[in-house]
Amino acid sequence: MTLSLPTRGYLLACGGTRGRISGRRRVAMLVRAAVVTDLLHRGRLADHGGKAGVTGRGPTGDLLLDDVLANLAEDGPRPWRSLVRRDGADTLRSLELQLVAANLLRERKTGLLGRSVLELADPAAARRERARVEAALRDPVSEVDSGDAALATLAAAAGIGFSPRDFRADSARLAELAGRAGPAVPALRRLVRRQRAVRSGGHG
Repeated sequence: MTLSLPTRGYLLACGGTRGRISGRRRVAMLVRAAVVTDLLHRGRLADHGGKAGVTGRGPTGDLLLDDVLANLAEDGPRPWRSLVRRDGADTLRSLELQLVAANLLRERKTGLLGRSVLELADPAAARRERARVEAALRDPVSEVDSGDAALATLAAAAGIGFSPRDFRADSARLAELAGRAGPAVPALRRLVRRQRAVRSGGHG
């Protein structure tokens, strides 16, 4: 099965011991940026003077990508940061429903109140994505495909999947890979920094 970039980003974000995500807001931004990047790589979006414009409307083979593409086509060109910021929570929930239907996620009841949580059906899926990111940071740049380059740089921008120290150590390589990913990466990085600044200010 060929996984979409947002699916791969979500699986990477589930890399904890419990096989589920934490920090839904940041994961939502990662997923949304991955959707935009995937559409760019498939030739359905293009950059027009710093704005993303739809260049193709046919089915992508992925329901989430098709839904987002249809919405973007109705709106006309918009700044990349606007696309990454928009409808993040809804995009994340739509992806989770899709992953449950594909048996990549499962619902589990926890605690006395029977609260439902989503967790990976196969925790090895997160390890596989982490291994591909590690390879992207280690292998010759010419051998890294665009999907792995995008996953590594998006995860770095969101601070998901690896510690900040790990990504700082690989900053030079990430800069090399960023050009293969596209404009959603710097857009995501700015949004995550803004979120952190707001949160820090709220605790000052």
